[in-house]
Amino acid sequence: MLGAWILPPAHLVVAEQFGLSVFLGYDGEQDIHQASRHWLCRPNTCLILPGRPLSIESSLFSGLAFHLDSHRILQTATGMAGLSQTPDPWVKSVHETPGWEPSNEPALATLQAMLRQAMVMAEQQVGSSQSVVDRLQLDDLIYRLLAAMIFPELREETSFERLTQRIEAGRDSFDELLDFIKANLGEPLNLTQLELHSHYSRRALQYTFRERLGCTPLQWIRNQRLDAARLKLQNPAPGQSVASISAACGYRTQSLFSVDFQQRFHIRPSQLLREARSSRSS
Repeated sequence: MLGAWILPPAHLVVAEQFGLSVFLGYDGEQDIHQASRHWLCRPNTCLILPGRPLSIESSLFSGLAFHLDSHRILQTATGMAGLSQTPDPWVKSVHETPGWEPSNEPALATLQAMLRQAMVMAEQQVGSSQSVVDRLQLDDLIYRLLAAMIFPELREETSFERLTQRIEAGRDSFDELLDFIKANLGEPLNLTQLELHSHYSRRALQYTFRERLGCTPLQWIRNQRLDAARLKLQNPAPGQSVASISAACGYRTQSLFSVDFQQRFHIRPSQLLREARSSRSS
């Protein structure tokens, strides 16, 4: 929770934080500036903004602000949709959004009213035993309401059906990015190139790799290179050496390759190559 307040005219600066910030206006106005965007939080307004630094200029104002965990909002939306994995467009929308200001669409107005009721109920829980708080699971309700506000596919049956059909039809853009990496292990690969090839932002790349593969993009690339090198060392072509294999798998120095390989497989690449040749000869 960032805070609930009644403020006289003031200037506030909020530092960067991971995730999203939700602002609910109750009375008065506040001007919110974030990067090049300007938002106006009025009575009965709900703003959902990225966690980048922002400044607030307010009149006499009463409002509520709280923090959303990006990972949890995506998990919640994925579970509500009954999907086994989070759609790439949802990941990108959360990590690259300039912010949301829900429209006057009736469904959104209803969801916002329910969100405000849930926040009142949460306030009434203050002082209750933790077991009661846990059983009521109001935090889950708040995340579900906000997920439905952020992702229109959860509100519109036809949009959700189209999304499901695309996912069930096969691969997504992340799978295509992995194929691109595997096909270019011998080339220099960095986050800038992955951004350009996939249209993911650097932040979305880091998040998606950790969410789906449990590591950073560069860690995954290194492991793919080492796996490919191991196969080549176990089945060497005539004339191949440790140096030529390490270069073919994207390593610019043999010494770094040898260190990484031994850390991963607990055997020196030169030893594995000798054993493979000896086995082939015998």
